[in-house]
Amino acid sequence: MRETLRTRLGWLHGWFGYGAGLVLTCIFATGSVAVFNMEITRWMQPEVRLSAPVPPSPPALDTAAHLVAAGQARGVSAFIALPSARSPTLDVLHYNGHEFVGTRLDPATGTVIPARVTAGGGLFYNFHHTLFLGPQAGTIIVNIAGMILLVAIISGVVIHLHELVPDIILLRLSAARLRAWLDAHLLMGMLFLPFMVMMAYTGVLVKADMIVPVAPRPAARSVQVPALPPAPMPDMTRVQLAPLLVQARASLAGQEPGFILSAPQRVSIFAGDASSAFLTRDHADFSLPEGRPLPVDTTATSIARTMQLMHGLHYARFAPPGLRWLYFLSGLCGTAVMASGLVLFVMKRRRHAGHRWAHRLADGLNVTVIAGLPAAMLAFLEGNRLLPASLTGREDWETRIFFTVWALCASHALFNALRAQAHHAWRVQLGLVGLLGTSLPVLDLLCSPAAFHALPGLHMAVDGTGSVAAIVALYARHRLGRQGA
Repeated sequence: MRETLRTRLGWLHGWFGYGAGLVLTCIFATGSVAVFNMEITRWMQPEVRLSAPVPPSPPALDTAAHLVAAGQARGVSAFIALPSARSPTLDVLHYNGHEFVGTRLDPATGTVIPARVTAGGGLFYNFHHTLFLGPQAGTIIVNIAGMILLVAIISGVVIHLHELVPDIILLRLSAARLRAWLDAHLLMGMLFLPFMVMMAYTGVLVKADMIVPVAPRPAARSVQVPALPPAPMPDMTRVQLAPLLVQARASLAGQEPGFILSAPQRVSIFAGDASSAFLTRDHADFSLPEGRPLPVDTTATSIARTMQLMHGLHYARFAPPGLRWLYFLSGLCGTAVMASGLVLFVMKRRRHAGHRWAHRLADGLNVTVIAGLPAAMLAFLEGNRLLPASLTGREDWETRIFFTVWALCASHALFNALRAQAHHAWRVQLGLVGLLGTSLPVLDLLCSPAAFHALPGLHMAVDGTGSVAAIVALYARHRLGRQGA
């Protein structure tokens, strides 16, 4: 009975794990990078060289309010993002369907910083949450993959429970390839099991209403609804925002204001996401045009606080730099668990099914996800430096570079794998990752020397991460060459 259960769980772990693993590897990889989404956006806008945030001056806030009003006149719904440690500029942003883009201001003077438009780290953040398939369909797919991950973790623990201790203690990298891959998969899987469970559980929970609505949706009725007159346009230019920030800081119980939204007849100042581990949407409201305080909107129920904590733990916007790096490294190790599982799935079946087209297809998909995705991510960063700064629609061009390079890698991998030449695809694409990663610091220094000298820590972190990815890829390529096909 016990062996039957383990056999069935092994089938579940293998087939369900592989199908979801392709998606989860992409989700974990982009999610790990998205922990630094705002820092990546700063790197991709080298014209912004502010090193530390300063409180926004009244003239700067007035300039931002006028930009919001100008956007509203054009039908663009914008808001003001206040300076923070991770993004020291005063921003007027709007959502273009994928990312938040807009104008960056010097918070001290209110002058517009001529920063290039970029998709920035928002591309990785959006891909992590929606796979770039839209907030509805994409989020549902990501949630289903998260639930399958929880099932795969439980079944994997049950399968290997009887030999868990020796497999964790022994890491036999010099053993047979299959045994070495399995040891690495088990070791990383157990060491980072709490992190993966936490991220999968909180990720599913915070978007659970996309799959199971909290309330039934009313059926559509074919009735004619009279057209309502448009609400009066908000006008933040009729009130001084600087005194309101002082009042909001006092009203929000120590939470630092993060952004300012306007609505008809009122302006709302929201608590920043980095205020605490509880990601709230508490805000202080003021009437327009008087600036009179309205009742503070805070959520204090136990259920609401629990959900705020789930959001906070998953998004990690509260995390200081050290904890953010821990999230990043843990996410990469979680990615390695998924990737090694994909490789194991193919290796275990190569002897009996290596001649079948489905097995070769799986081999090509592994190359696409494990090597092609990092190549596309690095090409996206390099494209930011190579595209003209004044190019119209730059953020769309950067996004096209990411998906075009990934599509080319997928085509190359599948073409070679279906011809039983997956080994060649691995070597070529790992070499491409090595080339792009090693050239990233050089390109950054040549194209943006002033920004490199103004913010050396930021640029060395991004460039250094690309270089580390290159070293890992080239080492894997070297090992692959020694082992042969």
